Amino acid sequence: MNENKDYVVVTAISMYRMRYVMHRDDLTISSPGIKTTLTGNISEIEIAKDTVTMNEQEEFSQEHVGEYIIDTARMAEANVLELFDEENDYLSEWPKERKLAHIRNSAID
Repeated sequence: MNENKDYVVVTAISMYRMRYVMHRDDLTISSPGIKTTLTGNISEIEIAKDTVTMNEQEEFSQEHVGEYIIDTARMAEANVLELFDEENDYLSEWPKERKLAHIRNSAID
């Protein structure tokens, strides 16, 4: 059976350059209930990297550096609806017609 492939799905990764700025005096080593200033063998660079990794610092700036297409596929309507429900589970209760209208109307003019 040759199923009609009505849709094209493009998967892309969007990348941003994020920058964080911290004053050296604000860099501390955190452990449960204890905050200490720079000591011993741990450098301020390592503490700053840990601070960013742990989402403990607001970003200073960001710049979009590109979008890269990593995959494309042709899909039948039934498969697109299944994908819609998997990736938008909070909208899975929408009726089929609303889901398809949402997909068809998401193109940027």
